[in-house]
Amino acid sequence: CQTSLPLLGDAPAALAQVMAPPGLLDARARPAGEQFEPRRPTDSKWRGRRGDLRPDLGPIYPIVNLQYSDNQPAVQRQEDGGGFASFQSGKKAVCVLSHHQTRRVSAICYASNEFNVRSAVPENARPGYRKVSAEDAARNERRGRTRTLGVLDEWGVGILETLPDGTGARGSYEVTAKEVIVTIPGPNGERKRASRAALAAETQPSDSMTLRLCPELVATYDNATGITLLDFNCGGVSYTFHVGEVWKIPPSGHGGFSQGTQMNGMSVTHPAGIFDAINLQSQGGLDSSTTIMTEHASLLDKTLKCSTSCLLSSSGAQQVGSPQGTLKKSASETTMRFTLDNFKSMHEGRIDFRHEHLLKKKLAKDVHPLLAKTQVVRPMREGYLYPQAHPGKPPGEPPKVSQPVSLEQISCYDVPQRAASLEGGKILIVLVVASWAKKSQYSSSAHAQVVAEATLAELQALGEDRVHFCVAELSEAGAPHSATKHANPLFKQYGVKQAPWMLMFSRGELIMNENPHGPQTGGIGFAARLRYMAFAKPRVLVVEPAPSPQAAQSAAAATAAESGGRLKSTCRAVNNFQLQLETQEVLRRTGFDFDLALSAGDAMRLSAQAQPPYGMLLCSSEVGAGGFSEVALRMKERNPKAIAFICHDLKRLGPLDESIRNLESQQRGLMAGVLRRPITKSSLEGALAGNDDVRIHYPTCGIVKENLLELIQRKLEIG
Repeated sequence: CQTSLPLLGDAPAALAQVMAPPGLLDARARPAGEQFEPRRPTDSKWRGRRGDLRPDLGPIYPIVNLQYSDNQPAVQRQEDGGGFASFQSGKKAVCVLSHHQTRRVSAICYASNEFNVRSAVPENARPGYRKVSAEDAARNERRGRTRTLGVLDEWGVGILETLPDGTGARGSYEVTAKEVIVTIPGPNGERKRASRAALAAETQPSDSMTLRLCPELVATYDNATGITLLDFNCGGVSYTFHVGEVWKIPPSGHGGFSQGTQMNGMSVTHPAGIFDAINLQSQGGLDSSTTIMTEHASLLDKTLKCSTSCLLSSSGAQQVGSPQGTLKKSASETTMRFTLDNFKSMHEGRIDFRHEHLLKKKLAKDVHPLLAKTQVVRPMREGYLYPQAHPGKPPGEPPKVSQPVSLEQISCYDVPQRAASLEGGKILIVLVVASWAKKSQYSSSAHAQVVAEATLAELQALGEDRVHFCVAELSEAGAPHSATKHANPLFKQYGVKQAPWMLMFSRGELIMNENPHGPQTGGIGFAARLRYMAFAKPRVLVVEPAPSPQAAQSAAAATAAESGGRLKSTCRAVNNFQLQLETQEVLRRTGFDFDLALSAGDAMRLSAQAQPPYGMLLCSSEVGAGGFSEVALRMKERNPKAIAFICHDLKRLGPLDESIRNLESQQRGLMAGVLRRPITKSSLEGALAGNDDVRIHYPTCGIVKENLLELIQRKLEIG
């Protein structure tokens, strides 16, 4: 035996290489002579490609399909153990699911009707209590309603609770890894706790570990096997579900199990038994089948000589005098075949071709050419009223554009005299401007004069003759800030503070003395659009929960275990941080500003404090229906036009939860839609298409013609 030993200097490296455990990417070591192994299951030395076939696989359940008297499904169960039990109303009562090749079974139980789950802590003593309205109280009451009685996992560990009694108390049936606890509510209630090891050692079955969850369901712990029996009895249909490690149940005909654990029709799989159960036909049967096939093939030439269904007359020609040229059947077989003349007539007009596409082109060009375009004649051009005259263009009002009207220029000293000479029912509006304030881009008198001229034109177009609009120049009479010599009369008498300014008189009295402001900020001398995308498009709140370190490690471990050493796995761990980055990149490319919340609590805080309020919500489906509803309702309280979407990864997380799907029917307008991940720019824009609330709207600051016109009309109504 020759062995290559490493050098002395390389001894530590060689030792580390030998001691290192094999990695996931290393090739699987093949045993010697594997390619020469027999493949017959009956051979005792047979080995499968993935190891020995084990005879202790899970049980095979008989297919169950029980129905009520009205043919509605009651119990449905498949061979792997998964199935359902339904009430007569159609609602689910028990849902069971098999795990690990039917070795274990989990279950979830429901009541026939919803009930309220009350807390033992008084409402006013809970942390963060605040008084709510009657509508919010009713909404909170509906959120506390459920039909779920409890869940048992595939190891039979979990808790099941009974329906609440009049006081709200509920009994419980709890199975842990070491104990079984049964709590019976009521004045005569009790609490029983027993070790699973002690129950397994009992020789006589005990009925103490039994609890009725609802009138139709009873949970019982089996001492011998350590599983839970769910007895379903409704509408005359009875069935027992086994939950937990069902592989411990002996097959039919074996003892050693408690009463009620026997599963009729259940068997244990065994590869050799399955192979022996395959019954092949004997060699004699195969030979007889081969002979029959050969004999039938020898008669093929006779089959091809069968007469055609289109029969000729006795003379081989068509019947004379028949208008359709019908053929008459003859008794002789020799006359029941086509002649050469018949085949020649069938080939007349046939087009020779080698390729089908060339034949299609030739037919479209020569045999069946395309129809020419129809010429539009005069009656069709004139319409259906021809020969009458064309009615012309549809009636409609042309857009009305009022040309601005110049304002009358008056002196500052003439303003009191003009105001005193006003007639009843009329008003005088004096726009105070200054030439030194017309060159500024902001708060300029030039813009104020333009707005006033356009407003006067609109008033004259409406037939309003009760308004006298004038303009006065501050620069012509004294200094604006002088209170002693050469004082301006408008500053001294009316207290004008700046330019531009507006004075309004009615019946000789001053009814307005200010720089009017519009619905937004800014005076009469300023109007502009805020061309900032932060104000023009709604701000987005992204809710993407961050996984805990334990959850991330467990997901990565499950993915590595599923891969089985392969380079690629059929499932991948959900990377929440990658989803956050993808969503942020799509929003950045679409032009939306956004904030990120890593929990439902952070989302509630941001939606309550953000300025301006959020206009869009992108929430992960992992938050749940409750968290999504709370955040969306908080956003709509501050911004009624806000829209909310749910982002769901169908490939990694499976179908959408039923509670989220019911949000659209329960609370209309709360959820705008569901975005499938990965989110793309086109999918987001398609979901937002047609929604005016998310388009670009530049807000306007200052006062425009419409604002000033509305102000003057309001003053006229008051006067």
